[in-house]
Amino acid sequence: MVVISALGTAGSAVKRNPILFVVVAAFGLFQVPGLVAQSIDPLLGSVVSLGVSGVLVLLMPFFFGGLIAMANEAIDGRTEVGTLLDAGKDNYLSILAVSLGLLAFYIVLWLFTIVTIAVSGAFAIGFGSGGGGVGFSPAVLVVVAVVGLFGLLVYFGVVFFLQFYAHAIVLDGVGAVDGVKRSVRAVRRNLSTVFGYNLITGIVGAGVGLLTGAISILSNPSFTASPGATTPMSGVAESVPTIGTAGVVGLTLVVVLLSAGVGGLFAAYSTAVYRSIRPTV
Repeated sequence: MVVISALGTAGSAVKRNPILFVVVAAFGLFQVPGLVAQSIDPLLGSVVSLGVSGVLVLLMPFFFGGLIAMANEAIDGRTEVGTLLDAGKDNYLSILAVSLGLLAFYIVLWLFTIVTIAVSGAFAIGFGSGGGGVGFSPAVLVVVAVVGLFGLLVYFGVVFFLQFYAHAIVLDGVGAVDGVKRSVRAVRRNLSTVFGYNLITGIVGAGVGLLTGAISILSNPSFTASPGATTPMSGVAESVPTIGTAGVVGLTLVVVLLSAGVGGLFAAYSTAVYRSIRPTV
C-alpha cells in the first residue's frame, strides 16, 4: 500500500538526513515572538502575530519549495541546506502565485458564505410571519445549513485536490498553472491513496494543533501573572498554576521541537507520496 510504504520511505529519509528537522525547527522559531508577546499582553500578541503572519505569507513559498527539494534529495540519499536555498529561489514566484491565488479565493469564498447566510437569515426572519411582522421561518435553518455545507465542501475540495501543487512545481519543473493541473490529476487518479495519506497527517496534525492551542491559552496573562495579580480571566485561571514568561518560552520551544519532528517527517512523507502518484504525462 502506497500510504504505508511512503511512510517507511520518509522515515528512512529523515533518519539519514536529520538536517530536515533542523530546517523546520529554525522556521518554527517564528512562533516564539507571538506567544511571548501574548504572555505579556493579548493585544500586543495579536499585533505581533499579525505581523509575523504577513512575513510568513512571503517567506512560506521559498521555504516550502526548498524543503520539498531537500526531502526529495533525502529520499534518494543525502541533502543539504544549499538545496533549500537554490530550490526556494528557483520556484519562489510560481509557488507564491498559486498561494496568493488560493488565499484570495478563500477570502472570497468566506465572504460569499457569510454574506449569503446573513442575507438569507435576515430575509427569513423578516418575512417568517408571511410579511406581517417580524417572525422566524424554519427555512432559514435549511438555507444556512446548505450554504455553510457548500462553503465547506468547496474549501476542502480545493485543499484536497491542490495539496500537491508545490510538489509538482518543484519535482516536475513546471510553472504555476501546470503545477495546479498536475496536482489535480494526481489526486483524481489516486483518491484512496490521497485520502489515506490525509487521514494519517490529519490525525497527527490535529494532535499538534491541540497542543499548540493549549500553549496559546497558557500564554494568556491570566496564567503568566504573578500570584495575587488581578487580570480579566483571573477567576477562570484561579485553579491553574501560573507558569510565567519563562514557562511560556519553554513550552513554546517544546512545541517548536515537536513541530520540527512532525514537519520534517511529513515533508519527506508528502514528497514520497507524490513521487508514487505523480502523473506520467
